[in-house]
Amino acid sequence: MWGCLIKKVIFRFKKEERILESCSWQEQFKKGNDLANRGDHVEAIKCFLVTVKHNPEHSRAWNNIGVSKLCLSKPEEAVTAFKKALRIDSNYRDALHNRALAYSDVGELDSAMDDLNRAISLDPEHWASYKHRSILNQMLGDSEQSFEDYIKFKELAYGN
Repeated sequence: MWGCLIKKVIFRFKKEERILESCSWQEQFKKGNDLANRGDHVEAIKCFLVTVKHNPEHSRAWNNIGVSKLCLSKPEEAVTAFKKALRIDSNYRDALHNRALAYSDVGELDSAMDDLNRAISLDPEHWASYKHRSILNQMLGDSEQSFEDYIKFKELAYGN
C-alpha cells in the first residue's frame, strides 16, 4: 500500500516539475512575482529557481528568492540569495537594501549598515533605506543619526 502511494507522490511531483519546466523562464519569473505578491513564497521560490536554472545571471530572480526566504523566516538563506544577485550586479540597490534586512535578522548589524550606506549612496532618494538605517542606528545606540535618518525618510516618503 505505501509503495503505491509513494509512487503516486513521486509521479505527481515529477508531473508538476514538468509543468513548471514547460513554461518559459520569463513566464516563471512573472508567475513567481504574482505568487510572492499573494504571499505564497514557497511556490514563488520554485518559479524563481526555474528562472535561474535557465538564466543564472537573472539578478532580480535571485533578489526575489532572497525576499521570499526572508518572508519565510530564513534570513541566512536570504543572505545567500542576495549575495548571488549582487555578484551579478554589484550596484543593485534593492538587493543591497534587502540583504541589509537579512543581515539585521541574523545580528550582523555592521554588515547591514554597510549595505544600507551603499544603497543610499547609489540612490539618495530611496526612502526605505533611510527608514531602515534609522532603525539600525537606534539599535546601535546612535539616536542623533537615527533621528536624522528618520526625518529624511519622512521627507522622501511623505514630502513632509
